[in-house]
Amino acid sequence: ADLEGAPRVELETASSFFDKAVADIDDPAVWVGELYLELHRGTYTTQAATKKGNRTGELALREAELWASLAPRPWSAYPTERLDRAWKMLLLHQFHDIIPGSGIHWVYEDTARDHAQVAAEAGAVIDDAIAALAAAIDTAGLSSPVVVLNPLSHDRTGIVSLPRYARDEPLVAIGSDGERSPVQVAEDGALLFRASVPSCGHSVYDLVTGAGDPPPGSELAVDERGLDNSRLRVRWDDDGLLTSVWDKSADREVLAPGARGNVLQLFEDYPNFYDAWDVDRFTLEHPVDLTTLDELAVTERGPHRASVRMTRSFGESRVTQTISLSAGSSRVDFVTAVDWHESRRLLKVAFPVDVRSQRASYEIQYGHVERSTHANTSWDLARFEVCAQRWADLSEPGYGVALLNDCKYGYDIQGNVMRLSLLRAPGWPDPQADRGTQRFTYALLPHPGDLRDGRVVEAGHELNVPLRAVPTASHTGQQPRRASFLQVDRPGVVVDAVKKAEDTDSLVVRLYEAYGQRGAARLTCAAPVAAARRVDLLEREQEQLEPDNDGSIPLKLRPFEIVTLLLELA
Repeated sequence: ADLEGAPRVELETASSFFDKAVADIDDPAVWVGELYLELHRGTYTTQAATKKGNRTGELALREAELWASLAPRPWSAYPTERLDRAWKMLLLHQFHDIIPGSGIHWVYEDTARDHAQVAAEAGAVIDDAIAALAAAIDTAGLSSPVVVLNPLSHDRTGIVSLPRYARDEPLVAIGSDGERSPVQVAEDGALLFRASVPSCGHSVYDLVTGAGDPPPGSELAVDERGLDNSRLRVRWDDDGLLTSVWDKSADREVLAPGARGNVLQLFEDYPNFYDAWDVDRFTLEHPVDLTTLDELAVTERGPHRASVRMTRSFGESRVTQTISLSAGSSRVDFVTAVDWHESRRLLKVAFPVDVRSQRASYEIQYGHVERSTHANTSWDLARFEVCAQRWADLSEPGYGVALLNDCKYGYDIQGNVMRLSLLRAPGWPDPQADRGTQRFTYALLPHPGDLRDGRVVEAGHELNVPLRAVPTASHTGQQPRRASFLQVDRPGVVVDAVKKAEDTDSLVVRLYEAYGQRGAARLTCAAPVAAARRVDLLEREQEQLEPDNDGSIPLKLRPFEIVTLLLELA
């Protein structure tokens, strides 16, 4: 504050500094768009297990808060301290040399332990809350009721996996509307059936002995050369590389002419300066395509899911991939396990697609950004590796393809080639980084129109947050067998958080506009709302809102706007 020979310094808040800065600058420079750091691109990929643990923890805690808030219990039963402790533990490991993968090995031993603890704590909260929810649902008269829960804020129809369920006879899942879905036994012994569940809600299915109706429009078929359903026909060659992904609805080929897809590419990865931090442009100049196929076997034949397992060996490593196609779905899943023992290598997967666009879209937190697919300028050239959250999308007028993931963050889309970075193997500061078994899933999603028409935002969420199935007892309850606790009437508006307020016994609902579209939306809560307020992220009141006669809350949203609501429930 007062040291001879040194500038005089005041300690103050960030907000007061910016108030003074605004007053001091008459004509400030304005930057529109992404502030892209032309450095440390390897941090999107290094230490894959830590990045997966972080993604898993974030989603598990979001779901734990949701079900704990909606369970039919007094607010005094809300697990505030447990959730607070778990969030702080997860956030601790978002420190800037932990989550980027630029720490020493000891760091990641601690991180793995703490991420497991976060997952366990969140799982326990979810189990407690769902048990309370299930106990309130009317399941009387059902022989083997299963509650299927949808944590996402849009209605979903998809395949449910019920693990370790000991039933040997043929089963059918019967929904509350009388829908009969045959039950498929998956390769791992789980039971698969089709379920339809409303947003932030549940549907009850009864598993009984018998046969169900085929999934509508499934046409699932599989052999050693390809997969088929009502929407896609997927073919591969003797090397197990995709030669065709035919979109039946659009009557067009997804892959570029003469190109092969799902090509694993290996690169020598020797950054000029910082091993764990950097990927340099010259690294990507000489890919080695991994084409050796050790084994191919059909593992699942439907009626809900068909799958083929492929195994490849290279160097000291081995990749096992299960390529799956579900009934009625346009999404091809690549469930991957890599026994990774390379050194200073980068592993990517490439999909050359028959789409032409100068811009690609990448999901970021609470929205998406567009980036060039060319290298016209030095700034375009610098974006040879970029970060994204759950998806990247390349669309031309009328058609597009999205590349989804469940725990990866490094992408590059140059021209018509979409690539996702899977693994690295730096030598410093952790010479054991990423070595060992790594598990992850990515998916290819062809779609009509642009990312909005193709519901890419929703698809990215669905890959990361599957429907949850929980067996329950047969009993009398007050809740109907199918119900939605929260609904938004407009596509592209995502409910990101539902939690108890920090200082009051009120419900906080945080949502955002994900498509970049201005317009009206309406939030409906199953519980009666006595009062509603818009608040900031610290839950300080900004505006009083008037619910409509039906209890719904009208909103007007700006592109990518984040809105936090404080609801007092009657």
